Amino acid sequence: MESFSPGLGQKKKSSIILVDDEQSILTELEIILCRTYDVKTFVNPELVEEYVDNNDVDLIVCDEMMPELRGSELLSRLHKNHPDVCKIVLSGQAEKNDVVKAINEGRIFSFLFKPVNRQQLLNVIEKGIENRQMRLLLELQNTELKDLNDNLEKKVKERTTQLIKAHKRLEQLDENKMAFLIYLSYEMSSPLDRIRKLVTAIFSYFGVAGQDLEPVSEKIMIQGVVNKLLKYEDHFAKAKALTIENLVEEDATVEADPKYLEHILKTLIHNGVVFSQDGATVTLITEQGADGKIRFIVKDSGRGFLEEDKELIFKPFLLPPEKRSANGFGLNLPLAKIMVDAMGGTIIGESSGVDQGATFTLTL
Repeated sequence: MESFSPGLGQKKKSSIILVDDEQSILTELEIILCRTYDVKTFVNPELVEEYVDNNDVDLIVCDEMMPELRGSELLSRLHKNHPDVCKIVLSGQAEKNDVVKAINEGRIFSFLFKPVNRQQLLNVIEKGIENRQMRLLLELQNTELKDLNDNLEKKVKERTTQLIKAHKRLEQLDENKMAFLIYLSYEMSSPLDRIRKLVTAIFSYFGVAGQDLEPVSEKIMIQGVVNKLLKYEDHFAKAKALTIENLVEEDATVEADPKYLEHILKTLIHNGVVFSQDGATVTLITEQGADGKIRFIVKDSGRGFLEEDKELIFKPFLLPPEKRSANGFGLNLPLAKIMVDAMGGTIIGESSGVDQGATFTLTL
């Protein structure tokens, strides 16, 4: 009898263990079975468990009445860790009830009375190994089916998430369409140089808004990013005699996409510089929340905004020209918000009103 090994994908002889306290019986059974099966014999049943734990065994034929250990008890112990191994008991009439009980409990496949009939033994062993192979094949198929089902569920969830994101992007772009056309009508009379800058800004915005963003996540020291950006802002700040108060903690770190984080912080810092009055102060702060999240805060004492504009400043093409920077297009904060959303963070702006300054808080 040859069996199929699911793990190796190749055929091999089925492995059988014979257990009996009489060596003559073991020798006789081994002669009968060794041409067809890979046979291992044991006179002492106490040695069987260790062997089964460390070897691939298909079937065990075990005598019931042995001085060291009863066969049904040995097979019961083996069943706890090796339920798939087929187990057969050779028994005398006196032990019939104990063996039948073990069969009913599912621990033993069958039993044969001594003296055993050769052909009967061969038939029972063949059926027992077939039963084991069918059980192993069923388990393998169930595992494969479960894996396929899990993968299918995962793919459905991933695809659903993608479709939801795509739908939201389409909704956003559709919502912006009419506002965009009105926005363009205001800009058409602008000088050619400004129109060129507008085209660049619009392409940048839609280049991000139209994508399914997949930001990476790295541990970043915020102070390092801020120091780099402050060098860029230095000449703008000096031109307006601004003071930029950097209170960012030296060890403040955040999990974020490096490119996205730099763009967002640049937007918030530059926004504070642009809208602040000459001689004012722009303050940069980091706070560690009880929820484990880090907050980057930019406070200025500049133009500020009305409560009704609190949401509009993060939406493209909706803020009237007089409420935007004279040289800007009102797309920097909407673009920053898209990146923040992609990283699972939040960004909010607060102001007490016109000329009351503003506070922007990024939470990641």
